[in-house]
Amino acid sequence: MPHRTRSIDIEQVQYRPSADTALDLEVFSMSDLRRRVDRAHLQRHHRYDFHMFVCVRRGKCRAVVDFSHIECGAGSLLTIRPGQVHRFGPGSRWDANLLLFRPELLQTSQGEERLQMPELVDALPAHLCLDRSTRRFVADTLARMEYECALDARQPLLNWLLQSELATLVTRLHIFHAEQQRSVGTSSDVPERFRLFKRLLDAKVHQWHHVSRYAHAMGCSEKTLTRICSAVAGVGAKAFIASRLALEAKRLLVHTEMPISAIAQRLGFDEATNFTKFFRSIEGCTPGDFRRQFDVVS
Repeated sequence: MPHRTRSIDIEQVQYRPSADTALDLEVFSMSDLRRRVDRAHLQRHHRYDFHMFVCVRRGKCRAVVDFSHIECGAGSLLTIRPGQVHRFGPGSRWDANLLLFRPELLQTSQGEERLQMPELVDALPAHLCLDRSTRRFVADTLARMEYECALDARQPLLNWLLQSELATLVTRLHIFHAEQQRSVGTSSDVPERFRLFKRLLDAKVHQWHHVSRYAHAMGCSEKTLTRICSAVAGVGAKAFIASRLALEAKRLLVHTEMPISAIAQRLGFDEATNFTKFFRSIEGCTPGDFRRQFDVVS
């Protein structure tokens, strides 16, 4: 008789600052977080509605972000974006500074240069190994932010101050990442149209499956969008859309108990059989087989 299984649930986590003032940014250590929550909570899968930077100070942080296993040593920066599924691995002998901030903090400041902050954050890789000077700069900036969060000042003033600090931090990280890429002979200049394509894809992946829909929304031809996507991501727009759609399917298969037919409907497929055919073409197995790979014994 086959054993019963259950799927791992995603815990949706909204931004709730611990301080009395409702600031859009918070800084604390991993040690502080361990004192706030139990170990089981830390090892559950979470999906945040905010950004999180994890700057590892000592030891090794092991994490899973959207099915990718990432190991970060001291001096590394892990970036987790809203909507991604994340889990910290086991182990308590590592520590890090955690920076949490709402996406709105990147968008509300005035000045043309600040309007690029969402794009700069989006261009950062999931894992950065910082050099000594950048590591020191990040540590000093986070310490200053933590101090400023506790200042006795009006909320709008504090948010503006923290927003300025965040813009400086993100810009410095972006410059460091660009220098790293130049050292290995690659370009960090991501075309604006590709960034727009990614934002549209995140918003419309459940509804739009064809290159033509995105090209029309962006005011360009399918050939132009495919050429941009190939230059930046190494694959055409059609394959990029399929990969993003498959990622959302895997999230729902592994982290929810939704029936496959309901997942198909949620992802915009008119028939579950069409969803199964699509998923098999991308992952090499059926949605049911993929789900069973991640099932655990009850």
